[in-house]
Amino acid sequence: MDIFSSYRLVKVEDGYDLELFLDNPAMNDAEFAEEFNRIDPENRQRLDRNIMDYIREKFPDLKIRTVRIMVGSLLLASFIYTAPVQAADTTASAKTVQAVQAEGDFDYSARISINGQLQSFNSKPFFYNYTTYVNLYEFGNKIGASVWWNDASNTVGINKNGTQIAFMRGSTVARVNGKQVSMPKSLVVNGVTYAPLKFIAENLGYQVTLDSATNTVMVNSKTSQTQTGNAGVYTVVAGDTLWNIAQRYQTTVDNLKKLNNLTSDTIYPGQQLILYRSHVVKSGDTLWRLAQNYGVSVEDIRKVNKLTSDTIYVGQTLYIPGNTASAAPAKPSPVTSWPDVTYIVQPGDTVYSVAKKFGISQQDLLKYNYMDPDQWLNAGDKIAISGYAPRTYTVTPGQDPAPARKGALVDWQTEGKYLLKRNSTFTIVDVDTGKQFKAVMIGGYNHADIEPATRADTEIMKSIFGTWKWSPRAVVVHINGINIAASLSGMPHGADTVTDNGVNGMFDLYLKGSTSHSSSTSKVYIQEHANMVLKAAGR
Repeated sequence: MDIFSSYRLVKVEDGYDLELFLDNPAMNDAEFAEEFNRIDPENRQRLDRNIMDYIREKFPDLKIRTVRIMVGSLLLASFIYTAPVQAADTTASAKTVQAVQAEGDFDYSARISINGQLQSFNSKPFFYNYTTYVNLYEFGNKIGASVWWNDASNTVGINKNGTQIAFMRGSTVARVNGKQVSMPKSLVVNGVTYAPLKFIAENLGYQVTLDSATNTVMVNSKTSQTQTGNAGVYTVVAGDTLWNIAQRYQTTVDNLKKLNNLTSDTIYPGQQLILYRSHVVKSGDTLWRLAQNYGVSVEDIRKVNKLTSDTIYVGQTLYIPGNTASAAPAKPSPVTSWPDVTYIVQPGDTVYSVAKKFGISQQDLLKYNYMDPDQWLNAGDKIAISGYAPRTYTVTPGQDPAPARKGALVDWQTEGKYLLKRNSTFTIVDVDTGKQFKAVMIGGYNHADIEPATRADTEIMKSIFGTWKWSPRAVVVHINGINIAASLSGMPHGADTVTDNGVNGMFDLYLKGSTSHSSSTSKVYIQEHANMVLKAAGR
């Protein structure tokens, strides 16, 4: 039986574009699209072969240049053939299949900065499946590494400072100094080998961060992480006083005395004075967030640190002007309604593409939806465009120092999904038994989809449920010092993301107000989760 329910041919220069429509499964289009985007490389290759077989059978005399895979009105993937596919050419079929690349989601807006210098590439870098890809040979040259390849074994590699990385083109595994590790799939586009930048650079000892506002991927060697210059230190010269130094650098005498442990106003020529507090940038920091936390303006931070843009990177030291007595920021006010303009995320959407679509800045889009710069959008999720999304603040990070068997009721849509973020790891406590295990949030927009973090965690989880089953249990999620009432089902299903954890599939985790990703899910099942959430809250 064909996996495609229908098709549409579009005449283009020297051939045709083909749209293939998949049979609509028993779930909504957005949910199916999200599941489709998670299929493993082996099934991607199987889909390639199905496409080739379909073309040979249905269109033996046509040249097909591009194939678009659709479900309903949603575009799932686009396959661009480096040479037109003509079904009659059976002798070259195997070679043609290998040349297929799923390029429809390639985003060539990626910019690469190495140790603070923006780079130019002959073969443009791109984003694909939330991964940055670069021409391996060009990248190696730019960082002073040696790149080699072996056509006979279809193997390439890159070596630097005693680290050796080798992999087969198109593979999802590599060897780093002889040890086999998983990596995002390498790609071959028009004969050029593209490698996942973050994987390569981090294994060679670099730090990689993304500035989503400019789509700049910053690759910094650890020796370059220290800020050049000493903008936060002043050397006293003859005639200086604390008062005139404070006036010159927009601070106060009291601040200078506190920062330098001075018990009097006496200073002397040659003495070095610390002018400002310092902050070492960590993942998720933005100038806007730092300004809010320290009670200063973004412009003040930029001026003191001589920044020409809002780009900062993990490990960078920033100087913070203003009063040293930084009171904790006041608890934000809740937002009770959606703004006038909202949007349902479609497969393939990025912060960049949605911001461009609506003519707003990426910073505003992230801010309105309480997102960190390294987060991405979930297909099917509702996001705010013209103002802040609804948000409540009923719990505070650090309020619960240890996991417990009772948690707070936290609404998923207005608070929970901002606390449990993709790739975050947390502790799950079973209310009835007190057993605990670690889990990883892998996605989800109406509830959290989670997997046990390790094989040992899977064994603990299975011992709690006895056998894998859908019936949910009352649990408490402990994350960032908060205990949250939740409900966990025990049936693995759908995509598998965490490797080598002893189970194939993900599990449903509900909070207050969570529901199913599918409209066809039993209301009884959803109510069972709601009851278990109340039990976990002690109700």
